Amino acid sequence: MRAAGTYEQLLMKRTYSRDLASFQKSLLFSPIRFLLIPLSWLYGASVWLRNRLYALGVFRARTLPCRVISVGNIVVGGTGKTPAVIALAKHLQAEKVRVAILLRGYKRQSREKVTIVSDGETVCASLKESGDEAYMMAKHLSGIPIIVSRQRYRAGQVALKRFGVDVLLLDDGFQHRQLARNVDILTVATRCPLGNSAKLLPAGTLRETPTALRRADIILLTHTDTPDVSLHAKETVKRLAPNALILESIHQPVSVYPLTGDKSTKKTNILDPEKALEGKRILAVCGIGNPDAFATTLMRCSAESVELLAYPDHHVYTEADFVRIDTVFQAAQADIIVTTQKDEQKLEALVGDPELPIFVLAVALVITEDVEKLLELLVKRVLVKTLNIT
Repeated sequence: MRAAGTYEQLLMKRTYSRDLASFQKSLLFSPIRFLLIPLSWLYGASVWLRNRLYALGVFRARTLPCRVISVGNIVVGGTGKTPAVIALAKHLQAEKVRVAILLRGYKRQSREKVTIVSDGETVCASLKESGDEAYMMAKHLSGIPIIVSRQRYRAGQVALKRFGVDVLLLDDGFQHRQLARNVDILTVATRCPLGNSAKLLPAGTLRETPTALRRADIILLTHTDTPDVSLHAKETVKRLAPNALILESIHQPVSVYPLTGDKSTKKTNILDPEKALEGKRILAVCGIGNPDAFATTLMRCSAESVELLAYPDHHVYTEADFVRIDTVFQAAQADIIVTTQKDEQKLEALVGDPELPIFVLAVALVITEDVEKLLELLVKRVLVKTLNIT
């Protein structure tokens, strides 16, 4: 795929619509942030104490009779952990490993303690019962059970009993230390490896202090398309976690398809991103943790311009949102609207069969170097005991 220019050149070809997401981000650089710093100290103290109690053995992680891999981050949203989970699940599946994915099911509306979103063949729960990320996985992954629960140990028990899996993948599991794991993978966004202010919640976006990177076995740098930025991020995480395996990855666009229509219709209308988006004026609509990365990915597909309309992560769209999307689309004189797979089901349920040309961009996380080292570590920690490899 042809590169569309440097990161700075891409930024010059983008415009933005101010919304709640950008307002929230601006708070991090306003005087209000300094009022939140004492709360960050309290939060940091509680996180330190909890981790210390686990290190001393006062708190003990519970163990399940299978291999467990956690994929998480130390920054709130936007590091690419869900695409990493999907890529890893597909790899294990290709190795004939029976794998299930466990998620918390953020913002799901269900009183059930454990919900089976997919049994690997059929989607068993609604979008509201599942949460957007779990539902998206269930719609696009075949042969892999998806289960949501705040209690990952209990969800793991269900996965073992119902599906006889060999490996459990924890999506967003780095801070969920109640369940023991064999491999800890951290995803780190290249442009902001320590968040956008290097401060803990709520004054910043860090869930833990940067020293938490030392607990990781693998650190996966995401969106490493810009070499100089990628090198700086790699040096930063190497200094903080000298013993971790550090890998680089990109989010590779793989297809574009219409938002609406039945499954068979979408399959027959899958387009190549380069051909479909080249020279187009695009309105990018999303409710994800890193909307800038989504807009940049679209620009790398040789779009003429991208206007970004970003909503908060996990946003639930309303009729008013759709009116606004239509208004911005007309004002920008855009050719098409492009959204993410995470937003796909929420927008489709809202708009039904719109006249607006709305498309979905599917991306895949691709590790660009040292794949052999990753496979070597997985064989050592996971596949050896799972498949009885000698």
